[in-house]
Amino acid sequence: MKAQEIRKLSVEEIQVKLDDSREELMKLRFQQVTGQLTDTSRLRRLRRDIARMETIARELLIAPVEVREETEEKKPKARVRSKVKEEAEPKAKAEPKPKAAPKAKAEPKTKAAPKSKAEPMAEAEEEGEA
Repeated sequence: MKAQEIRKLSVEEIQVKLDDSREELMKLRFQQVTGQLTDTSRLRRLRRDIARMETIARELLIAPVEVREETEEKKPKARVRSKVKEEAEPKAKAEPKPKAAPKAKAEPKTKAAPKSKAEPMAEAEEEGEA
């Protein structure tokens, strides 16, 4: 269904068409699951038609509100300064907080390589000779 055709309908007619389309979509889904659906593109077209109808119905519901808002006169609000604000002293600037000293970067931890059995013996021999 084209958007032009939908726009010619009233909101109530669109709701009726929406209900019918949703029921048809449900039936098509069942047909698809059971393997009886031959035209799978019909699902896509029907989903988009439903979305199109919902969009236009929403536009029609919002349109009267927008027209009403445009026709109302909006009076500018007068700004009134209170005497208290005029008499109040300006706020003193807050002193900046002292910056913290930069943190020292921690050295990355490295795992010590496991010693082989030969290394402790070699170390012991070197200690014995010295």
